[in-house]
Amino acid sequence: MTVSRELRELVEHLFSQETKAGDAVNLVPSENKLSPLAQLPLSSDYYNRYFFNDALDPDFWQFRGGQEVAGIETDVAVGHLSWLGRAPHVNHRPISGMSAMMIAMAGLGGKAGGTVVSIDAASGGHYATADLARRLGFESVTVPVVRGRVDERELGQLLRERAPELVYLDLQNSRHELEASPVADLIRTHSPRTLLHVDCSHTMGLILGGVLGNPLDAGADTMGGSTHKTFPGPHKGVLFTRNPELHLRLKESQFTMLSSHHFAESLALGLAAAEFRHFGHAYAEQMVANARLFGKLLMADGFDVAGDQDGHVTSTHQVWVRIGDAQQTDSFSQALYDHGIRVNVQVDLPGLPGPVLRLGVNELTFIGGREEAVHALAQEFGDARAGVRRDSRGSQRVREQCGTPFYFTDLADAMVGAGR
Repeated sequence: MTVSRELRELVEHLFSQETKAGDAVNLVPSENKLSPLAQLPLSSDYYNRYFFNDALDPDFWQFRGGQEVAGIETDVAVGHLSWLGRAPHVNHRPISGMSAMMIAMAGLGGKAGGTVVSIDAASGGHYATADLARRLGFESVTVPVVRGRVDERELGQLLRERAPELVYLDLQNSRHELEASPVADLIRTHSPRTLLHVDCSHTMGLILGGVLGNPLDAGADTMGGSTHKTFPGPHKGVLFTRNPELHLRLKESQFTMLSSHHFAESLALGLAAAEFRHFGHAYAEQMVANARLFGKLLMADGFDVAGDQDGHVTSTHQVWVRIGDAQQTDSFSQALYDHGIRVNVQVDLPGLPGPVLRLGVNELTFIGGREEAVHALAQEFGDARAGVRRDSRGSQRVREQCGTPFYFTDLADAMVGAGR
């Protein structure tokens, strides 16, 4: 059957935009790329298949389409994620960070009517957490966070007076590392039955790469989040714990709240995790170094970069830059886009009213960006502000300064490395 003209045009448009995206420099901190190896399952037949037999029970193959590659999920994905998270129990079935949030809250929050404490959105908490808690039947209370540290006086009072079932630390917009240890100490002192979950969606790659502290080491009962921000995996979520009882509670919650866990994406997550064991620490170290250098270069060039009085700009992958009012910010964002550089505009970052560029160097680092590429990127920002339009090759000039990416570039070597 002949493809219609309309569909042909759509396909041509899709491929032209794919080429454009391949040349772009993406600075959206909540996005990342998949390596060529990790992308393979997404174009396979397994994208269409269910897989439920995670115990590999020979008498439980109700859905047989994926049994020949099931080990990539049950052994490779779970095994490597467990090693990276230093957690014997891993639930890799959530299909996104929000899915992981819902499963964790439902599984750990106790009976309806109990209290769930989360981070105030104005302090950098996720916009949906408090409302999700209410929709699940919990009483929702929020606490402020300043520079990664929860207000201990306010949280201590909540713990004493309300004995919440769950403290859900969901810091997404932050230039600082979240300090989980003081929260765990307060819980032990004032409400020992309260569970502590850390949603580290944005910093997952930095934690699993060993650059930021592991919340489980700091006293958290569980941790988790999305796998496509600083961690260069597919759009999925993951939950970690060292407590077998809590693992069971999470699994029971997931079983009733999630049917298909997107089998091909779980395979992609397994391959991404296998690669991360080879490259993750160096990648995470370079990411933070790139973010700090980028902020320093922009500040030296006169950009209004958010920072603390002591000169601290970031301990994560995020750099925040104020450009002006909404029209000025949109115009600057468009100018960068015309140069092939994609940025993220936010209007509710902590302490920064109005539109602000929330920039992340995670994807640039993953494709091989180091100091030379960051210098080239800062030059493109200066040119865009000055209205200099040498050409539309801004992103290509940055990418030309990138070195070896933090993934296998030869698929034959990759296959060997993933199976080690």
